[in-house]
Amino acid sequence: MTQGNNFRDLIAELQAGSYTPVAAETEADWRQLWDANSIDTYSHLAMSLLGGALADRLAWVFHAGYQGMMRYAFPFCPQQGWSSYLVAEDKSGEYPGTELTRVDGQVYLSGYKSWVAAVDHVDHLVVTTLDARTSDNVMVLIHSGMTGVSLSSRNAPGFLSELSQGFAAFEKVQIPDNCIFTNDDLPADFSLSEPHHVLTALNAFMVSQSIRLGGDRTVIDSAVKSLMLAEMLVDESVVDDNFIIGLADLDKATDETAKHFSELIEMKDPALFQRWRRDHGLVNMFSPGLQKRAAWMRKK
Repeated sequence: MTQGNNFRDLIAELQAGSYTPVAAETEADWRQLWDANSIDTYSHLAMSLLGGALADRLAWVFHAGYQGMMRYAFPFCPQQGWSSYLVAEDKSGEYPGTELTRVDGQVYLSGYKSWVAAVDHVDHLVVTTLDARTSDNVMVLIHSGMTGVSLSSRNAPGFLSELSQGFAAFEKVQIPDNCIFTNDDLPADFSLSEPHHVLTALNAFMVSQSIRLGGDRTVIDSAVKSLMLAEMLVDESVVDDNFIIGLADLDKATDETAKHFSELIEMKDPALFQRWRRDHGLVNMFSPGLQKRAAWMRKK
């Protein structure tokens, strides 16, 4: 695998068949594949492309995009290893949300989060929390192995089931001051970085799988066009309304490609088709919100 971060070069290598999907039935297999190919040494969008190209199922496609998003959205997060963004909390009240408290000059995190991606293998956690002293919402960066951190898996999630998904409990986890961050530390388009990177991974997946199955030009060419659009959105001049509209265009184009891809794999790879059909919700996961926002932007 060629090391580098020139996205256009990676697309050319992808088209040439340089990245072949690899069977990874478990998350442990996927982690081994990720580490063996040093995917976390690439830039954020390249990570998503490479991970998607090597993936053999949508669970890993999502995770490749998610890791690219983490690299871009949280520049303070360590580059090596897997990371997860912890936002969701228990709505029943049984498990209280997270809170930062200060005792004798030390800062501690306590409470619970109800969704952690790749919980069985995650290394770094970016946790949203309330600062009890200031009543501000902040983020803290912690390692999953720190004292006071407890992670547990959900039982058989129905969506992207190969990806471990779980809970986090924090009991007086000591937080250094330099591991506390605010929204000022995030890029301006932070909230849209997940669809940007997941759709990139998905298009790379459709290219590499189509090449593996004989080279369907309809799928390959349209997915490559989408990857080019994904790269254009990295341009710092594409912001605000233009970024949202461009992302909605990427989403729509990906959806059209996915229809042809679905027909292809139904004929040529029944096992892949069954996995695709089971987790097909990933293809349209971002569509309702993106298309609604883009329609409003176009009317302005």
